[in-house]
Amino acid sequence: MDLHYHFHGLNIISQILWVITFTTLFFFVCIYLVRIALYPRHVFNLFSTDSQETACLSSISIAFTTIYVMIALNLLSWSLSWGMVAYVMFWMNVVLTALTTIGIPYVLTYVDGSGIDGVAPSVFLPLISSLTLAVGGGVVCRYGELGANLQVPVIILSYIFLGMALPTSIAFDGVFMARLFDGAYPPQQKVYQIMILCGPPGQASFAFQILGNVVQRGAFASYNTSSFIGPSGASTIATASEFLGLLYWGFGTFWWAFACLAILHYTITAPKTLFKWDQTLASWSLVFPWGVYTNAAVQLGVVLNSRAFRVWSTVLALVLAILWLGNAFASCLGVASGKILGLDKGWGGKYYISGAEQEKEEQNQGDGSQEREDKEKKDEEER
Repeated sequence: MDLHYHFHGLNIISQILWVITFTTLFFFVCIYLVRIALYPRHVFNLFSTDSQETACLSSISIAFTTIYVMIALNLLSWSLSWGMVAYVMFWMNVVLTALTTIGIPYVLTYVDGSGIDGVAPSVFLPLISSLTLAVGGGVVCRYGELGANLQVPVIILSYIFLGMALPTSIAFDGVFMARLFDGAYPPQQKVYQIMILCGPPGQASFAFQILGNVVQRGAFASYNTSSFIGPSGASTIATASEFLGLLYWGFGTFWWAFACLAILHYTITAPKTLFKWDQTLASWSLVFPWGVYTNAAVQLGVVLNSRAFRVWSTVLALVLAILWLGNAFASCLGVASGKILGLDKGWGGKYYISGAEQEKEEQNQGDGSQEREDKEKKDEEER
């Protein structure tokens, strides 16, 4: 949002992507609800057996946050009422995010219980939803043209959600590192998912920075109800938040570099396996964590008034654009061929609902071929 080196069409592109985000979220939520309605037993069974299926439900809250964030950033030039729309959407998302952050980890630990070897990077997604909510709260307060009486509850709640998710994500980092030391490395095609570990510290970094900025701009000083929420506490909280933003960006840099090294390693040793982007969605795991890490670097360029961060964040943004375009192109190819949807025989192939149906079909084909062979043998004898 504060990218120093950019061209003027960037705002238009962001608005187009906002429309795409809103449309795709609505479309895929409808598809998922239809799936639940048609196959409820199958879907709920997956919730208790497939950790990735359960964890990815967090994407609904994350995508919803990006929608009202873009409203606060792009639509206030039309009318200041859009700031209130974004504010209301934030409070709507609070309940969903709380259920996601607490409920999904409970399901993953109590119901799934597949052990440390089953801890995939996707388990971070429920925590990322809380961190993203904190970011959304900061952005709505910073750009939504709201009064201090509306901003302060959002700021306090955003810090609470940071506290809910951030320590837990650090604990998960230790669990995942233990898994790596135990030799349980992700499969080659899913090595991109290691980049997800860069997401929580990157998103936390930006959340601390934007919330600190809002406090510094006078939200606490104007509210002035206590020594904490008042002029005396505002300066300390703002400075501490921006410092924590720098600290957690450094933590995110470790996982960003670690993931890049893992991907580079597999690029050298198994390039054919790694670059099958048209057959899997795993490579999309790069985009969101890379984006939040970049966003935090952009904000650090503003907070520190640093040319180094401005240049580095621009490089990261360019690579992010290339990754997004490459994944989008590969996914379109995958949908056209059917491979990314699990249609290994293509759209024209024959598929079976169950193994019993396939076995019955093969048996019928076998009986038919036997009848043809008997008939041909009988014709030869008659001749």
